[in-house]
Amino acid sequence: MKIYDIISKKRDNKELTAREIDFFIEGYTKGIIPDYQIAALLMAIFLNGMSKRETLNLTRSMIYSGEMMDLSDIDGIKVDKHSTGGVGDTTTLVLGPMVAACDVPFVKMSGRGLGHTGGTLDKLESIENFQVELSMEKLIRNTNEINISLCSQTTNIAPADKKLYALRDVTATVDNISLIASSIMSKKLAIGSDAIILDVKVGNGAFMKNLNSALKLAKEMVDIGTGYGRETVAFITDMDQPLGNAIGNALEIKEAIQILKGQGPEDLYRLCLKLGSKLLLLAKRVQSQDEALSLLKDTIDSNKAYEKFLELIE
Repeated sequence: MKIYDIISKKRDNKELTAREIDFFIEGYTKGIIPDYQIAALLMAIFLNGMSKRETLNLTRSMIYSGEMMDLSDIDGIKVDKHSTGGVGDTTTLVLGPMVAACDVPFVKMSGRGLGHTGGTLDKLESIENFQVELSMEKLIRNTNEINISLCSQTTNIAPADKKLYALRDVTATVDNISLIASSIMSKKLAIGSDAIILDVKVGNGAFMKNLNSALKLAKEMVDIGTGYGRETVAFITDMDQPLGNAIGNALEIKEAIQILKGQGPEDLYRLCLKLGSKLLLLAKRVQSQDEALSLLKDTIDSNKAYEKFLELIE
């Protein structure tokens, strides 16, 4: 098999086989296939798109380019959440403690800022002495003890995606739905949570500028997640204006704390209730949305969510 033949096949808008996708992902990850040939292939994919089967196979290849996390030692149904990013998006820092305070394990490996969007890791690092790097043993212990772990992604999780994304970034091939979806989902699936909520932002402050593209991305990611046997649900949420009132890492942390104390902006709180209620349903913690909303609101009214946040940062 030759990379030249794979490039020409995709250039002619033909579907790549699983073996061909495995070949170029493995070859590029190991440094056997050079950047210029993968750049040509990425442009062919960008211009011609990928079928559902190709996207699933690309995701699988990127997952298995590295390690799969084993979360079986964590009790209960593990949940995760991903946001495509926006301005003032502090959702994880409020949602995580709320869900954990409802006795649902919340495990999330977060990223740094991308473009104009702030990363959860950058925000967490504005808290003095907070450790974003956790060993697998510490992650499992934290989650079993306090029902929540937030940490940085290890270099062994989907390393092919890291290389491919860096190349997409300099070859004008970032904005392709299949490539975006497989990039996000390869990392989410490698982490090993049982249920995943996807918060797909749309609007001026998001990467998806219009509803049509946001819907396509959401459907593609849900198809990938369910195709790999994970409970996966996507929400399309507005990013025509910043979430909350604060912008900047330390300020957004303060605002998250305000919400956890029962104060702070309503838009961010309402979003956390919407996402959180679905996570509780997916985790089979509740039987109805009304029951989920009642539990989540109680974590704020009783200060349990704020106490969970304090446990997280200790």
